[in-house]
Amino acid sequence: MSTHIFCLLGLTQWGIFFAHLILTVWSNFCGSLPESFVFYNTIFLLTIIWSLHQRESEEAPFMALCTNLLAIMFDIVNLAYYWPHTISGMKRFGAAMAILNLLLRPLTSFMLYRIVQDRAGSYGTFGLPSSFEGIFGGPRRSPYEDIDQAPQNNPSTGMDQENVPTSSPSENLFTT
Repeated sequence: MSTHIFCLLGLTQWGIFFAHLILTVWSNFCGSLPESFVFYNTIFLLTIIWSLHQRESEEAPFMALCTNLLAIMFDIVNLAYYWPHTISGMKRFGAAMAILNLLLRPLTSFMLYRIVQDRAGSYGTFGLPSSFEGIFGGPRRSPYEDIDQAPQNNPSTGMDQENVPTSSPSENLFTT
């Protein structure tokens, strides 16, 4: 992967971090959201910081993705249960920011999923069925390619010439 792509991924993560930080802080102006709202948003923001710190690891953005998906459910429950009864001034603004934060989460999940795919390369499916790959833009190629040697496919078998065994495994088992 080129340095330019890493810069874009870093900017994407910084954008995710600051957007959700600002919206979480502004959501607290509502005054009626529970402390758990701040807690799981703080965990989400910490996983984003972890992801920014460890740029090679796919575990950090994957944890941020999982936390964000759970936060969607938690936001819906918190907003439904703790919606302010009297909406005026700052409470209206805080409630609007909480709703905006919730609406931003699916886009954030998509962006984090793409970051996980880019970092994990061909291993980025995490056991998801192949039908899910179509939802997120198709299968991704590994960012690391072998530039030393191009694979040569045999048109009749579709196998690489290098990997075709020349003899049976039992013949090569005890010979040196």
